[in-house]
Amino acid sequence: MPAVPPLLPVLLGLSVSLAGARLAAAAPAGPSVEFERGRTAFSRAEYQRSIDILRKLLYPEVRLDSEGEVVQAHRMLGVANLFEGRPTEAKREFRKLLELRPDYRFDPLLDPPRVVDFFNAVLKEEEDEIAALEANRKKREAALAARRAREADRLRAERATIIRYQHNSYLINFIPFGAGQFQNGQRRKGWTYAGIEGGLAAISLAAFSTNFAMFGLAPRRRCQMVQPIDAGGLSRPCPDDKIDRSDETLSTNLLRVQLVSGGLFFAVAVWGVIDAIRNYHPLTQLGTETAPPSDATAPPEPVPTTFHLRPTLPGLQTGFQTVPFGLGLEWTF
Repeated sequence: MPAVPPLLPVLLGLSVSLAGARLAAAAPAGPSVEFERGRTAFSRAEYQRSIDILRKLLYPEVRLDSEGEVVQAHRMLGVANLFEGRPTEAKREFRKLLELRPDYRFDPLLDPPRVVDFFNAVLKEEEDEIAALEANRKKREAALAARRAREADRLRAERATIIRYQHNSYLINFIPFGAGQFQNGQRRKGWTYAGIEGGLAAISLAAFSTNFAMFGLAPRRRCQMVQPIDAGGLSRPCPDDKIDRSDETLSTNLLRVQLVSGGLFFAVAVWGVIDAIRNYHPLTQLGTETAPPSDATAPPEPVPTTFHLRPTLPGLQTGFQTVPFGLGLEWTF
């Protein structure tokens, strides 16, 4: 079998590369690529070539994506047509440029004097029309701003106002120490009831504890003389004028303090319950907030009221702090 000449693979690869290059060149370029090609030709003073490239991007329809590219395309077409001896086409492109940017001007220090003079002549000829275009542009911008402001006002007006409430438990009214007043939002009155009832309860409890610690269930009477013994060996009753009733009197006074303070405690507690019931409201407003209409359709969820009565031990963590031994009372509303 004859050997393949080494030049044949090189020729085959070169043919494939040339075919790929032709396909890539035949593929249509995007508007942005064509715009850059036209701008490159314009910068090289290849005005006719730039006209051929840029005209296809504006006529019969605009193919460019941004307004800035459209403005630059009309500018380059106007200058190129002017330098190619087509003042009519140049004037048309400059008028299109002024329609888009009525305040556009060429720089006398950077742009060719021929271009500046020609553009200023067009600007002078079309001064009235340009002023009208500028007025229309400002009018459109003002109308657009007014429409956006009205839309913003409408959206703000359509935003619903949500009023959030908390649900108050009726049973809290029967708890002493101003619990009902606190639930009704009458904090000063609640602290007043809590202080008075707490003081009366402390006095009553202190009187009971002192009486029980000193005298037990009943105080003892002491005879101030040696009691005589009868024939049977039993002590004779102590005469009334010789009986020491000081312990009994003290115990009686402590009992009176206990009963009076306890009675006053229950009287104040009952009056606090009546006051809490008179000022009770099932719902208490927590506040208001605004939300879109889609959120406003959902009713506000009531805040539940909870009540806890729990024992506490030394070192036991309850709620947010460590409390000593006792009975913890907690309500949330």
